[in-house]
Amino acid sequence: MRSVLPLLFSLCAVLIVAALSLSLGARVIPVADIWRTLTDFDPARPADLIVQGLRLGRTLTGFTCGAALAVAGLLMQQISRNPLADPGLLGVNGGASLAVVLCLWAGVAGGPVALGLVAMAGAGLAALLVFAIGGGKAADRAAILRLTLAGVAVSALALALVSAIVLLDQGTRDQFRFWTIGSLGGADPERFNVLCWPVVAGVGLALLLSRKLDALALGHAGARAVGVRAGPVLLLGLGAVALLSGASVAMIGPVGFIGLVVPHLVRRLVGPQVMAGVLVAVPLGGAVLLACDTLGRVLVRPAEIQTGLILALAGGPCFLLLIGRLAR
Repeated sequence: MRSVLPLLFSLCAVLIVAALSLSLGARVIPVADIWRTLTDFDPARPADLIVQGLRLGRTLTGFTCGAALAVAGLLMQQISRNPLADPGLLGVNGGASLAVVLCLWAGVAGGPVALGLVAMAGAGLAALLVFAIGGGKAADRAAILRLTLAGVAVSALALALVSAIVLLDQGTRDQFRFWTIGSLGGADPERFNVLCWPVVAGVGLALLLSRKLDALALGHAGARAVGVRAGPVLLLGLGAVALLSGASVAMIGPVGFIGLVVPHLVRRLVGPQVMAGVLVAVPLGGAVLLACDTLGRVLVRPAEIQTGLILALAGGPCFLLLIGRLAR
């Protein structure tokens, strides 16, 4: 029962926010017209073209990426037992973004499948590098600080290289700028149709690993005592993180703080169980990302603020609050 009510709350929240995402923007479209558009599309109506041609794909992409980043953050925090773990903070999104930009710059990967594979490979390599440098197995305060600093360093290096490539390639600066901040403004239906499947696979893998990840909370010795081998679980967990973060970055760029904030909200709602956490993190993460994207479209319309900037403004204070709680 403890998990059912938060799940229902999260589902209601994402439905409300999705309706707002379809309704609000440079032109406000009533909810009744949105329902008519979804059930009886007529290309002669301008509102139908706006909803079906622009906002529906953006909303689906935002929900999928928000869910992916929330589950990835939950997995990273569970694997490392680090409450500050997050795909953006620990360099995973930065590694995926750098891999994508390098391939776009070199002209060796341009299609959605190639970009997705490259982003997932970059995310996986960045995660392995950060865990190798920071020692992700320990859980004391020194280890938490070491892992966080390693992630910040890898993320800063990756994004600095991305910025350098953007500056060097004047002709394609606008294309690369998308990968430095993150935005739903460049959502592509073809890319979504391909890259939503790695997200589904990543969430499914997280659910399959949930009981073994629960055992990791006992520590590696405690996990062995109940018959769980920590090494394979860690590798599979990092594989799920790479699928989720890589696909998200390939779709909307390196958006941060969803994977940091949402897992903490989820644990407040359902406790430490990974399966319940994943089930609630999917709609809640999607709702948070869509809410930030909608806010960015409304604040300065008819222009818009990129989603990554809205999330940075909202997530920065949360990060400082978490650091303050750990320092006590």
